[in-house]
Amino acid sequence: MILSLSELSDELLLEACRLGDVKAFDVLFSRYSTRLYHYALKYIHDEAVAEEAMMDLMLWVWEKREQLPADIHFAPYIYRAMKNAVIKLLTRKSAVTIPLQETITCADGADNRILSEELDRAYAATLDELSSQRRLVYTLSRHEKMSHAEIAKEMNLSLFTVKNHIKASLSHFRRHLKDYVDMTTVVLLCFFLR
Repeated sequence: MILSLSELSDELLLEACRLGDVKAFDVLFSRYSTRLYHYALKYIHDEAVAEEAMMDLMLWVWEKREQLPADIHFAPYIYRAMKNAVIKLLTRKSAVTIPLQETITCADGADNRILSEELDRAYAATLDELSSQRRLVYTLSRHEKMSHAEIAKEMNLSLFTVKNHIKASLSHFRRHLKDYVDMTTVVLLCFFLR
């Protein structure tokens, strides 16, 4: 009798993951993502941050799948890793992010308007450089405030794919907008001082 992937033990699924089986990882993800999310949410009290922590952890598992010990008991391991991630999040001072549109409405000075308009153009140009699917995922996440799960369902993608698109998009923005860091700081200071 041949078992379906969903009937396999965590250890067998992890072994399949080590061989690059994405479907086996999807089963592990489905098996643990909701419980890990709720575990994180219990301590973090922020749905977006809890979801991000869970997604980061599961992405880390996929990236390190070949390095995980063969005799690992996955459930205790993944919960311990989630606990450590939550502790790290709670002890790290988190940065406040403000949507770009809110920073653009800074003071009335001509210099500030020019800086804001330049930053807005740079952001739009950088957004346009993304592939159409990645741009849509990013826009749904950051502009429409949809969760990763909602985006995955809407676009018929796996949560893992959505997370990869978001991570790649953010990396793209960091690379291409790094020259605007000082300008962003000026605009943000202006925003906070009004």
